[in-house]
Amino acid sequence: MLNRRIAGAVFAASLTLGAATAPSATAVPDAPGPLNDGRSSLSSSPIAAGPAMVMGSLMGGVLGGVLGKALFGGSSISNNAQPVTPNTDGPIGELRGVEQISTTVWRVTVYSPSMDKEIVNEVIAPVGGPDNLTPRPTYYLLGGAGGTPWTDYDGTVEFFADKNVNVVSPRGTRGTMVTDWNEPHGEFGTLKWATYLSHELPPVIDEVFHGTGRDAIAGASAHGGPALMIATMSDRFVAAGTFSSCPSTSGLVGKSFARLGVRFYNGDPSKMWGGPFSSGWEANSAVNNLDALRGKQLFLTASRGIHSEHDDRMTDSPDFLLVPDEQVAYVCSRHFMARADAKDVDYDWYELTEGTHNMGTFKRQLPLTWETVGPALGVE
Repeated sequence: MLNRRIAGAVFAASLTLGAATAPSATAVPDAPGPLNDGRSSLSSSPIAAGPAMVMGSLMGGVLGGVLGKALFGGSSISNNAQPVTPNTDGPIGELRGVEQISTTVWRVTVYSPSMDKEIVNEVIAPVGGPDNLTPRPTYYLLGGAGGTPWTDYDGTVEFFADKNVNVVSPRGTRGTMVTDWNEPHGEFGTLKWATYLSHELPPVIDEVFHGTGRDAIAGASAHGGPALMIATMSDRFVAAGTFSSCPSTSGLVGKSFARLGVRFYNGDPSKMWGGPFSSGWEANSAVNNLDALRGKQLFLTASRGIHSEHDDRMTDSPDFLLVPDEQVAYVCSRHFMARADAKDVDYDWYELTEGTHNMGTFKRQLPLTWETVGPALGVE
C-alpha cells in the first residue's frame, strides 16, 4: 500500500486537476469484456471517481506525456542500467514436499538454489493433482506487497475448479517486489524471486503437475509490475497482467509506490535496485520494457476507486488509503497503456467503476481478466 503522504499528495493533485479539466466523452461501463480504448467520462460515474478519471484521461494527451513521465517515468533508460536478468545457468528448484490441502489445493515445497531456502507454494490443480496425467498450462498468480497467496481468499479456488490449468501462488514474497535484489537483506536474506519464478520453479511444477510449459503470470497491487517484468524473462510466459497495480517503478510516484511498498514491510529498497537516484529503478520499470512484452497477451485492470459493497476490509493498510491507492493504480495503468499505444503494443483493459484497493476488487477482476488469460493458455 502507498505511504499516506505520497497517496495524499497524488490524491490532492488529482482533485485540483479534476476541478479544471474535462475528460473525453465516451463512457466505459463495468463490461464483461476488455475495453482497449480506455476512454471514460464523468457523466456516468459518481463524482468521487472524478480525480482518477480526469488524471487517467490526461495520460493519453500531450500534457499526459509530460505529466506521466514525471509521475511514472518515460521510455529512456540510462546506458549503464539493465533490467534484472535471472540466472538461467544455475540449477533448477528441488522438490521437497507435496501435501494435499483439499480436493483441488496442494501445498508444494520447493528448494530455491539461488536463495538457499525452501519456498512454500500453494497450487490449485484439477482433481487428482499429481495423479491427473492430463497435460495443462500453468498460471502463476502473485499476491500483493503483503505476499498473501490467492488461495487464502474466498472464491479463487472455486473459480478454477472446472478449469484444466495449474494455478501457483507462492508464499513468502512480502515486501520483496518479487525481483532479484542486488544485495542480501538481513531478515529477508538473499532475494532472487525473479530467478525462482522464471527459472527454478516452473520445471518443478511442470514435472509434478504435468505442465505444458505454456504459462501466464500476473500480480496484484505492488506485484503487478514485477509480474510483467518476469514475463519478459522467459518465452514460456505467453500472457501477463496486473490487478490494480502501478506497472511502473520509475517517475516520482511510480518509484515512491515501489520503494514505500518495500519499506512498509521493514525492507530496505536501496538493497533491491540501489538508492532513489539509481538508474536500476528505471531499468526495471515495466513501462520502460514494452518492447520485451510485445507479442504476449497483456491485460491491465483497475477501478475508479469508488467504495463498493464487495470491498473487503484490509488488515495491513488504513481504510482511508484504499481510495487513493486504487486511483493511483488506475492512473498509473492508464499511463502504461498510453505508452503501449505509442509503441503499438497490444493489451486488454478491464475497468471497474466501483471498488477500492482491496481483495474484494481483485476477486471481481479475476473472472473478467480470464477472458484474456484463458484463450492465451488454450483453456476455456
